[in-house]
Amino acid sequence: MLMQQTSIDAYKSINRGNNSMKDRVYDLIKEYELISCEEAEIYLEGKHQSISSTIRHLVLDGLVENSLLTTKNTSGRMAILWKTVDQT
Repeated sequence: MLMQQTSIDAYKSINRGNNSMKDRVYDLIKEYELISCEEAEIYLEGKHQSISSTIRHLVLDGLVENSLLTTKNTSGRMAILWKTVDQT
């Protein structure tokens, strides 16, 4: 899948230095073991676009995966619960 340069630039802009969005999202998923994108948005006070994009990058990096479990989000729709990949 081809990503737009504007999306790449936006991702890079929030993932620089210490405590990047990528680190924050990964640490949150690791801490809670299972978390939806919407829950991460609430805990981190982040925008959906930023959090969902970050989760996607964590999946592509092999750090996070779909747990195959779901939960209802605030709109009543089912949402994926994300988990960290077992690194053992």
